[in-house]
Amino acid sequence: MKTAQLLLFLAVICTACSKDSSDPKVLFDETDPRLDAARFYFVDQSYYAVQYKYNGDGLLDSETQLLTNGQPLLTTTYKYKEQFLTEQRISGNPKVTAFTYQYIKDTLVSVDYHDFQLPPDHLHFTRSYSYPEKGIVKIVEQDVLTKTTQHIYLFIRDGNIVKTKVLDPVTDQVKEETAFEYDQHPNPYSGLTGKGDYMKFYSANNVTVERTLFRNSASVNQEVRYEYEYSPGGWPLKKHQVLGGSKKLLEQEYIYKGR
Repeated sequence: MKTAQLLLFLAVICTACSKDSSDPKVLFDETDPRLDAARFYFVDQSYYAVQYKYNGDGLLDSETQLLTNGQPLLTTTYKYKEQFLTEQRISGNPKVTAFTYQYIKDTLVSVDYHDFQLPPDHLHFTRSYSYPEKGIVKIVEQDVLTKTTQHIYLFIRDGNIVKTKVLDPVTDQVKEETAFEYDQHPNPYSGLTGKGDYMKFYSANNVTVERTLFRNSASVNQEVRYEYEYSPGGWPLKKHQVLGGSKKLLEQEYIYKGR
C-alpha cells in the first residue's frame, strides 16, 4: 500500500461565531460544525461526492461515495467499542474489504486489512505500531500476498504529521520521504472516528504544502501547494491546488450541515 493511504488529515478545534439566523454569512453553526457532504474534483473539474452519516454518539457511522449523477459507488461503515474505532468496512461492487483495529488500553498496536475475496482468512496485509519516541510512530507493514515488508515512520509536531518516511527493512535506507506544512485553521474531519491514539495519525490543521524529498530511493524536490477558502469562523469551504501565478484548481468542496 502507498504511504498516502495512511494519511487521512483529521482533527478538531471548535471556533465560536454568531448563530444569528438573520446574518446571511452564517451558513452553519460554527461552534459545532459537522460535515454533511464533500465534493472531490478531478483535473477536468468533474467530481464525485461523499455523504456522511453519524451515530447517536456523534461519530461517523457511514460515508457513501456518489457519482456525479447521484448513483452510489461504494459505502464505508464504521464500528466502535467505547468510542474506539474497531472496524472500517468498505463495500462496493464486486469486492468487500475491511480494516480492523486492535488496541492495548488506549494505544493502537495493530491494523489488519482484509479482502473478503481472498481465501481462506481474507488477510491482505497487517500493520503493527510502536512509539519509539515522543512525536514518532513506527509502522511495520507486512503484505501477506507479496510477502514483502516495509517500515514507515510518522513524525508528529503540534498535532500535525510533518514528515513521513518509508524505509527498506533490510538496508534501512530511505525509499520515500514527504514533508508537510499546515495553516492554523481546524481540519473539519476532526474527531469523526472516535478517540485514542488512533487519532495521532490525523493532522489537526489543513495541509498547505506537500513536499516530496525522496521517491523510489532517489532524491527529488517536488512540492504541491494548496489554498483554502474559509467561513467567517475559519472552517474550510473550498480547497484549491495552486498551479502557479494566479491559477488554481479546485480540489475539494466542504458542505456542512445547515443551521
